[in-house]
Amino acid sequence: MPSTQIGGHFVPYSQSLAIRIVLLPLGLIYRVWTFSVRFCYKDPNGLSQIKGLREALVIMLWHNRLFLAGEWHRRFRKKKNCYGLISGSRDGSWLETFYGWAGIRAIRGSQNRRSYQAMRALIKAVREGSDVGITPDGSRGPKYQAKEGVVALARITKAPILLLSFEYSHCLRLKSWDNFVVPYPFSKVIVQTRLLENDLITGHTDQESAVSFAQKALMEITAD
Repeated sequence: MPSTQIGGHFVPYSQSLAIRIVLLPLGLIYRVWTFSVRFCYKDPNGLSQIKGLREALVIMLWHNRLFLAGEWHRRFRKKKNCYGLISGSRDGSWLETFYGWAGIRAIRGSQNRRSYQAMRALIKAVREGSDVGITPDGSRGPKYQAKEGVVALARITKAPILLLSFEYSHCLRLKSWDNFVVPYPFSKVIVQTRLLENDLITGHTDQESAVSFAQKALMEITAD
């Protein structure tokens, strides 16, 4: 269904039921594919820290690491629901279907349309105890350049930011704007996480320096 305006509100593109049914076999393949991947934490303390966290998290990862984000959350944060911010564009409607396969609930928005509505929905999700995942360089880049949405959400909700990244033993890198990474089935994936307590974000006097700090911290655990 194309995007529309209803009552002054932007309604995002969405896939029709027929297309979702046609894509169902791909969803099953994706679930088996991600289930076969072996996750290993680079730092065992990182895994212990994740298991001990009961509060809602704002999860920050680069767009090209999205393939395994849902499976990681299912294994290591299974007691929490997770919402992902997805563009309201036609491309975003395909990503919403992909998120559904991964068990992540979609909140649709973009920089130019529906951003206020999307931010309100994200804030509500965090305050109700759910994790929220955001790719700060999505949905169209530039690659590895963070926008302010993650930091703004963390400041408002006072939730910590969890930086998340993956290293791959064997993978395919697509020729997309972000060189999207697809791990091979049954491959080994190294997980790296780092928790940024909220005072590390709010301690910066302005939004720009906080975004720069978070971007640098995520790049420190990103291996290409």
